[in-house]
Order: sequence, then structure tokens, then C-alpha cells
Amino acid sequence: MFKLVVPRSWDPVLLHDWFNLVVIAVLNAQNLTYLATGAGFQLFFTSAMVYFLLDTIFVGVYPQSVKSPVVILSHHICTALYMLIPYHYPRYEWCMSYCMLVEINTWLLIARRTLGGRALEAAFYASWVLLRNVFYPYLIWAFYKEWAAETAACGSPWNWILVTPVCQAFLTGLNYHWTLQLVVKVLRAPRNANGGGKYGKHLRGGTSALAAVADVRSGAGSSGSSSSSGGSSNAGDDGGGSGSASSSDAAPRRAGRATRRR
Repeated sequence: MFKLVVPRSWDPVLLHDWFNLVVIAVLNAQNLTYLATGAGFQLFFTSAMVYFLLDTIFVGVYPQSVKSPVVILSHHICTALYMLIPYHYPRYEWCMSYCMLVEINTWLLIARRTLGGRALEAAFYASWVLLRNVFYPYLIWAFYKEWAAETAACGSPWNWILVTPVCQAFLTGLNYHWTLQLVVKVLRAPRNANGGGKYGKHLRGGTSALAAVADVRSGAGSSGSSSSSGGSSNAGDDGGGSGSASSSDAAPRRAGRATRRR
């Protein structure tokens, strides 16, 4: 579906990570400022819309910068359309702000892989569960009540606020898709003598397989560059989870097969 453009002098995966690390930090600061003061929403909205536009273009041109370009592009398009609701209905600005709190977890995900550290690791796991698996499902109900109130006010269920619980359900389902992928893969993974299975290297290295699956969300690429810290590898197939063994693991197996054939 995508035509692969391979730059020769720079790594799109690394550039994408650092771009997100810087820009998402700015977005989080703007969002928290708005929640604390009630001011600055227009700047926050414009910055977020420009970010999603630029990131969509970059992923479209360099799909190898993320593990699942179709999923990431679908997410960005849905989010950008979703953001038009508070733009046209200012009383729903808080809806966008609450939804964008999940970008705190996105920043921690990239920082964990790029910068490393036990504190970032712990914060990443805690925010993943609290924001993606608890807070996002709650927002479906909160936005449903807003739609019901708008329906009572205008006399018709076919109003624009209907988009909010629908889009929120889609994004929540995407979060659970990434989370449940991990559970299924861990349960199905064969265990070796060390008790780790194919995820053993993550668990023994102090980094669980959730970090590998989560890399799908932030854009661990398939270009072969490894994480700079944290001990986790890039996610494997487009569905997430740890990928196939690295070339350094594969070489001894090939040598062992050759020895047996001789």
C-alpha cells in the first residue's frame, strides 16, 4: 500500500521519535495549562492540529518510521476529525483536553525507549493502565451523557455530538486492541528452558513485553534500528508484540542446523 522511501543520510525512526518527544511535551504542557487555568485553548488546538497534520504526512511518506502505518494514520485522521467538535462547539473544549491527556502516556512511551530509566518505565506502565484502559472507557460514558443532553436540547439524536461517543469508542477499542494483543501473544508464546518463551529476553532484561507492544503505538520502526535504552526490541508484526528474533539470535540457530546436517 505504501511506497517505501529510504533516506540515505538519516534514520526516519530516530527522527520520528525525537520529533514526537519534543512536540508531544509541548502539547502536554499546553493541555495541562488549559486544564489549570481555562486559558490558551486556541493555541493548544492549533498546535495539536498542526502536529497531527505533520505526523500524518511524515508517516505517509516514511511508513517505516512506525510499525503499523495504517493504524497510526487511521488514529490521526479520526483524532483530527474528532477535534473539530470543540472547535465548532467551544463548550466541549474540555472533551478534547481530557482525550489528549493520553498523550502523557505516549510521551512516556517514547521517553522510556529513547532515554530509559526505572522512573520512566514505572510511570509508563501506570499511565498506560490508568489513561488507556480506565480513563478512556469512562469518557465514552461521559460523552454519551453529553450527546443525550444535546439531543434533549435540540430535539433530535442526529446532532454532531453523536460523533464524540462513537469516536471515543473507536479510540478506546484501539487502546484495548494494543493491550489485548500482548496478553494473547504472551499466553500463546511457547516457553523455553529458561521460562521466558519468546518474551523471555524482555522479562529477564527488566522490560516486560508490554513495552514492545506499546512501541507499535509510538512508532518503533521496522528499519532495523534498535532502542537506545530499556532493553526492549522493536515490535514485531503490524499487530504488535515482540518481533522475530534478532539476527544475533538467528545466527547461532543457523550454525546449529548446519552442524546437525553435517
